[in-house]
Amino acid sequence: MSSPPALPGAAAWLRAHAAWLCLGGIAAAGLLVLWGLAAPRVALGGLLAGLLFWLGIALGAYALLAVHALTGGRWLAAFFPVLAAAVVTLPVFALFALPLLLQADAVWPWVGDPGAARHPDVARWYLNLPGFLTRGAVALAGWSLLGLLLVGSGARRPGLGAAALVFHAVALSALGLDWVLSLEPAFHSTAFGMWLGVLQLLAALAWCALLETEPAGTRGKAGDLAQMLMAAALGAAYLGFVQYLVVWYGNLPHKTEWYLERMALPWLPMEVASLGLAAILPVLALLPAVTRRSPRALAWVGAGVLVGVLLRLLWLVGPGFGPLAVLSGLLGTVAVGGIWLGLAGGPIAARLTQEMRHGT
Repeated sequence: MSSPPALPGAAAWLRAHAAWLCLGGIAAAGLLVLWGLAAPRVALGGLLAGLLFWLGIALGAYALLAVHALTGGRWLAAFFPVLAAAVVTLPVFALFALPLLLQADAVWPWVGDPGAARHPDVARWYLNLPGFLTRGAVALAGWSLLGLLLVGSGARRPGLGAAALVFHAVALSALGLDWVLSLEPAFHSTAFGMWLGVLQLLAALAWCALLETEPAGTRGKAGDLAQMLMAAALGAAYLGFVQYLVVWYGNLPHKTEWYLERMALPWLPMEVASLGLAAILPVLALLPAVTRRSPRALAWVGAGVLVGVLLRLLWLVGPGFGPLAVLSGLLGTVAVGGIWLGLAGGPIAARLTQEMRHGT
């Protein structure tokens, strides 16, 4: 891939306001710390939700760069500046995860009570804190290293792309089980890692759409992005439904409880809203060709999809922490997002723009 385009207008706005975004994130983080003094578990649950949302965008960008390295194609040119800026910030998420790891027993029940796992062998061989920390460190280090190689390569490199995707599949399965499903160890799903990966692809594509990535010289790329966005939305909806269908058809009581808990208020309205924004909206809104080819219309769809993805993550994480996790989750999203955007949209984006203009 040669001569990538300059950052689009919305991304340029992020770069111009990066300092303010970072200050806003720090202020939100301060409020979350104050909340944590009164109710540490709820505050940590909010931080976890915000971390998963923004990390999902970065990992979705990583997966898209890996797919391009494997298959090639011109579709990446318009999206590369936005995706690359997200991928190179992956090491930063270790700092966001640090408060969760320091108080892991307040977040994941099996840390303080190994008996929370359904089977003793699971706690002995897998759900234990040393293994949890090791898997998380290896996953983030691998994503960070391979992500830098993907950003630096630019052109098609099948070997690198294949290795990055294989590692991503394994690491994401571990992330989904360790950081999300083990919040309630009685529930597990073999399709969860795949569903989480597609949801992250959807979030990354919606992020590109929100930033209107069709600068001069890349006319027509909005249509490519719209088609990928529709495919990801349908894939995420299908995999999410399949997990529910297996539990319902198999009449599995211990898994049914997990879904019944999420049918109470405020979780059920959030699930309905998430389905409408992250599945129905992108499909119906992007069916007309005129909408698919409009960067401005695509930006509005992308914004709606991102809200839907956030609601879905709150629906996943929140019930274990109580209804107030909705508010702490929104605050955690602002805290992590402000700091992350200050980095991804500020000095990192500026450095990427400079390197692309010089062809390095």
